[in-house]
Amino acid sequence: MLYTLVSSLNEEAHEFPFQISDSFVEEHQVVAILSGGTEAMFVDLVRSKKIDLQKPIYLMVSDFSNSLAAALEILSFIRQRNGIAKIMQHANDIIFPDPNESASLTRQPDEKLLMSDKKMRLGVIGRPSDWLIASNVDYKEVMKRMNCELIDIPFEELSSIGVVDPGMKGAEAIYERMKEIVKKHQLDGVTLRCFDLFQAVKNTGCIAVSKLIDEGIPAGCEGDIPALLTMMLVKKMTGGDPAFLCNPVRIMPDGKILLAKCTIALKMTEKHEYTTHFESGIGVAIHGEVPKGDYTLVKLSSDMKRLLAVNVEVTGCQYEKNLCRTQIWIQSTPIVSSYLLSDPIANHHVLIPGHHAKKFWQSLFQ
Repeated sequence: MLYTLVSSLNEEAHEFPFQISDSFVEEHQVVAILSGGTEAMFVDLVRSKKIDLQKPIYLMVSDFSNSLAAALEILSFIRQRNGIAKIMQHANDIIFPDPNESASLTRQPDEKLLMSDKKMRLGVIGRPSDWLIASNVDYKEVMKRMNCELIDIPFEELSSIGVVDPGMKGAEAIYERMKEIVKKHQLDGVTLRCFDLFQAVKNTGCIAVSKLIDEGIPAGCEGDIPALLTMMLVKKMTGGDPAFLCNPVRIMPDGKILLAKCTIALKMTEKHEYTTHFESGIGVAIHGEVPKGDYTLVKLSSDMKRLLAVNVEVTGCQYEKNLCRTQIWIQSTPIVSSYLLSDPIANHHVLIPGHHAKKFWQSLFQ
């Protein structure tokens, strides 16, 4: 059976990236994920019993429109429930990987590593985006294990500014309101349900997130709490280096990976330009280019029991119109690609300058 998932987040046409035989479709569960924002649709298929998590599932993806990013979140959702799934990047890509091959790449973090020396207040403006199906957290556990208090803030505190200028003036107005919210609630970090801004204020949160990070306040997109917790951990371990919250959007077997997002801290870039947001085509987003060299890819799981921290190299940047605006190529290793394609810690990951993996793991061997 073949199911096709396409989001209404943008207007571009979505075509099947490759053809598979009718006999293959008849014999297997195949889900064609043609864009980002489709993860909740997959959950609907499971709830309606059209998809059985106890049987193998093929997740068919393309190189565009955050298709692979959505598949990573769906794959993580399936793995959390002990299901079996395979990201299918071409017609002959049908051999299921062994998640055990990359199991050593992630470890359970040490309690001392997670625990903040002082209590941190983290704001969640709105609620997590509906498509973050593998990224739910237990607020009490976060407080217990990380000394971080998660504070739900009504989206109306931000959207009450009303419709703003569609350009930089409006993006700056969103930033100023975000600053007020941070001050009012005495926040040490914040994440927001940014896609709801498109209808509410007719602009984006990309500039606000970028400027807050530049000012030393970890800020995340889509209400993704595990990603924000990862950014808080990164700040603790590096002393405050800016972090790039990103989607893996292309994954090569040799460890070459393309990361993308519509915002980035300008302190990380060597040059940048402003453009429109990818999915919505409105507002202000950032195409940033970072220097080549040493970086670290990091992600903490929603239950705080798995941590990825691997040294990588940035090899270059690019720009394609059918992806989020900041696009960075990293070179890792085949085992990192295997991890992403077999048992990822959800979709969003965090990239930071410098090689810091040793800092995250040294406490385990002392």
